[in-house]
Amino acid sequence: RSKVLGEQYSRASVNCLLHLTVVPQERKIGEVKPNIHPCGRGEEEPRGPLFGARYFPVGHTQGLAMKGLTVAVLVWTLISPSSGSKAWPTHTVCRDGNLEVLYQSCDPLQDFGFSVDQCSKHLKSNLNIRFGMILREDIKELFLDIALFTKGSSILNFSYPICEEDLPKFSFCGKRKGEQIYFAGPINNPGLEILPGEYQVLLELYNGNRSTVACANATVISS
Repeated sequence: RSKVLGEQYSRASVNCLLHLTVVPQERKIGEVKPNIHPCGRGEEEPRGPLFGARYFPVGHTQGLAMKGLTVAVLVWTLISPSSGSKAWPTHTVCRDGNLEVLYQSCDPLQDFGFSVDQCSKHLKSNLNIRFGMILREDIKELFLDIALFTKGSSILNFSYPICEEDLPKFSFCGKRKGEQIYFAGPINNPGLEILPGEYQVLLELYNGNRSTVACANATVISS
């Protein structure tokens, strides 16, 4: 254990500190309740939102302690919304001459990464995607709800089982709270053509207990 500012912080308490996030005042989908991540001895060292990045504990000297504090501030900056902002930043999934897809996390506790290899109005049946996040819920079961709107009118709603207890479709099915998931590969989806217009898409990932794992507001602009 190291002494920092006259108080003792164990490695576990540092890990707890680095799990803190800012909760924005506005929520876009439903009511997502914050979860307290239990920390204690013997826990696996947590990793950061940049795939593979580690949280580093405070060291055993004052110099290393300051380095640990600097890392804590950096991680806080990466996983928290911008200062004074009430929402996460808007990310670009893809953009070309005729199609633009944007999304914003509506989970008040964390952001996530998502992108596609192809940006075309002609959506192929096998689409290569990349998705990564740190879980704050177990995903022995995982479901995706999608709602599609245009000009304020609902045009599509459906739910898709991603992980089922007896039928896991992906390697990350069954991962536990606090673990990092990263998926890069094809997904099976119906081939279709995106008609001209602007569409709003609401997406929510939730587990078998109906606890939100991730959610997003997306905008699709096709010309």
